[in-house]
Amino acid sequence: MSFTRFVIKNSFRNKRRTALTVLSIGFSLFLLILLQTILSVFTNPPASEQSGFRLVVRRSTSFVDQMPLSYWPQLQKVPHVTQVVPMALFFGYYQDPKQLFPSLATDQNRVWDMFPEQHVSPGGAEALKNERTGAIVGEQLMKRFAWHVGQHVTLVGQQQAINLEFKIVGTYESEISGQDNVFYFRGDYLNEALDNPNTVGFFWVRADSGPSVPGIIEAIDTMFHNSPAETKTETEKSFVLGFVGMMGNIRVFIGSIAIVVLFTMLLVAASTMAMTVRERVREVAILKSIGYPRGTVLGLILGEAVFIAFLGGVVGCLFTILLGFGNLPKWTGGFVPVLPIAPQTLALAILTGAGIGLVSAFYPAFQASQMTITEALRRLD
Repeated sequence: MSFTRFVIKNSFRNKRRTALTVLSIGFSLFLLILLQTILSVFTNPPASEQSGFRLVVRRSTSFVDQMPLSYWPQLQKVPHVTQVVPMALFFGYYQDPKQLFPSLATDQNRVWDMFPEQHVSPGGAEALKNERTGAIVGEQLMKRFAWHVGQHVTLVGQQQAINLEFKIVGTYESEISGQDNVFYFRGDYLNEALDNPNTVGFFWVRADSGPSVPGIIEAIDTMFHNSPAETKTETEKSFVLGFVGMMGNIRVFIGSIAIVVLFTMLLVAASTMAMTVRERVREVAILKSIGYPRGTVLGLILGEAVFIAFLGGVVGCLFTILLGFGNLPKWTGGFVPVLPIAPQTLALAILTGAGIGLVSAFYPAFQASQMTITEALRRLD
């Protein structure tokens, strides 16, 4: 019998225990993959080639605080600025307060030039210009709520005490995965509904080149320094990461959970291998009596542990892949629209599982390999 076949047959000697161990390790690795993927989504937001040229101008105190709409023409005069688009975040929901998604009031004439990676359905952009209550909705959001073009929907305001009626006049698809879940509508419609305060949440600014970005940031913030509404200008990526920062130190939080999961997985694997080695005393005595060296005995036991843990890693990867086919926006309330699982993350999970098996089994396997024939027979008695 070959070494590999011996390891595989021993691994499935106690099928129930092996199955439970594989599922325990698999579920633990599934959690690790999920945590790592979510951390990657939060700390490395997807970006397009255009993202490096886009800046966001917001109120220095908080992105929730509003700025005067009159800043718009002043921003357009800043050197090396090619385009400015105002936006306001409407805190509204559809039917259920838990069903949240980004809804942005913007300028219907310039927004699609600012985001060329978002492709509007034919006739949608023109329809938004002609329809005061019109809305352009991301394809992912359309599928989430089973909406269709021409449908009338109502968003209920949370912070703003108004309800807004919309007619979906078009959809858009984004070249970047997970960014087609925004509800765009006209800024003048929101302004009228709020009795014309003429304020916006932030301005999106496009630079003519990457090297111009630092100078534009300094020029804008200097322009509005000591004004009633001082500004903070930052890159698009920094602006997105600012939302993540509101949830606290997410790296420490996710890292702490990952350590607990790893420790629990190690305990489960160590307990299983300790029981397995105790049951292998007879085999150890037989192997040693027919001349097998200590290294071979050690390798057989370690191989069994690594193989079982490897199967757990494969099961964990399968759990994660199957989750990716589910309705994540519905399950997470739109918090996680997509789950971009990197192949290297799956490979790392399988290697982690194999490593856990190796570490958990080393001490009992080493003890068994050092056991003499007499000692093994005495334990049988």
